[in-house]
Amino acid sequence: MNRTVSFGHKVHVLRGVETYGYQVAHYLLQEEELALDAAKAALLELSSNDDFFAEESSLQRARLCRTVIRHALLLKQKCLRREHSIIS
Repeated sequence: MNRTVSFGHKVHVLRGVETYGYQVAHYLLQEEELALDAAKAALLELSSNDDFFAEESSLQRARLCRTVIRHALLLKQKCLRREHSIIS
């Protein structure tokens, strides 16, 4: 279904889940800056997916959680590669 979601609605929904996204990222990464980056990347990705905004809140949180986990792991992988290249 091709639907258009208003900017105001997107902002409202994303603000409602941003704290949860940060909490998930911080739990995984245990580092504030990385957690902020992972949460921001996940929210940005979801902001372009209009289907996300049509879902029930429990499904939105589940999708956010999966997206945050993916971004957190990617960021951690980048950091570990950087550290490994410095050591080598």
